[in-house]
Amino acid sequence: MPVKHSFLVAAICALPLSIVACGGSSDSTITPQGPHNGYVVSSVLVPTSDAQTRQYGLDLGSKLSSKQDGLIDNALGAALAGLTMLNFDIQCTINTAVDQGNIILLLDVQTKDFTTSSAAGFGVKLGAMPNPPACNGSGDTVCRHHLTGSASFQLAADSPTDAVVAGKIASGSFTGGPGDLTLEIALGVASAPLKLNLLRARAQVTGISETGIMSAIIGGLVTQDELNNQIGPAIQVQVAGILTRDCTPAGPPPGCGCHGTGATLIAFDSNADCMLSTTEILTNPVVKGLLQPDSCSTDSCKAADSLSIGIKVQAVKATFPM
Repeated sequence: MPVKHSFLVAAICALPLSIVACGGSSDSTITPQGPHNGYVVSSVLVPTSDAQTRQYGLDLGSKLSSKQDGLIDNALGAALAGLTMLNFDIQCTINTAVDQGNIILLLDVQTKDFTTSSAAGFGVKLGAMPNPPACNGSGDTVCRHHLTGSASFQLAADSPTDAVVAGKIASGSFTGGPGDLTLEIALGVASAPLKLNLLRARAQVTGISETGIMSAIIGGLVTQDELNNQIGPAIQVQVAGILTRDCTPAGPPPGCGCHGTGATLIAFDSNADCMLSTTEILTNPVVKGLLQPDSCSTDSCKAADSLSIGIKVQAVKATFPM
């Protein structure tokens, strides 16, 4: 199925991204039933190719309606794939964050049966304080000790406690939503995560058992306002660091003595001061055109008001407060 948003090669985001998701409200027409089963995410995958943009996306509605239209939505996922084409190893950064416990994503599947259920729930929470710890001291370069299938966790102080998307399980596959989730994005391994409201979110989960989850696709919508006011400023901070690295010693405009990635980014310098503001990044004609909204976050829209994103995760058994 085609991706509705054009493939985004977003030089504005020229740095790795780490992504996890946590929850919110769900479809009130289904009330999940049965025991809760806890898991911790052992792998977070973002698109690194055009094919994966489709594979990790979901049908989140159309530009003018939240009604599903049979097309895959993953506009921001396509941007991440574009970064990989610009030689940024996004997936490696995410792998490290998961391995070292900087990203702890807890999943709660409530169901009477893993094969068939008319009332199941897929919950997502943020974890903390893994036991055992992720790494065995500063010399541990492998870590992942909390991802063996027997670890316990506490909930992070800012984690939702009722993060559930309701749905059904048929032939061992869960389909749920829409609901409101929270998407957490970390720009670089040392950056504080950003929390974004993920609207009209959906989940598709396969291979659910007592010991793990083989695949869970999580998708939803990010508003243009959050792109401008939360993601944009965080990108600007990281871009400033890249310019400091790649433009030393600083030269005069328009090139500003930049090389590598910095030379690509400095082309957005509209006022010739060899710096980039959030406004310069997001209002650059090329960037603005690439990041046009592709989806509708409400029942109906006069024009698209949000951008879609989809990721894939895998998980192993875990214990945490339900």
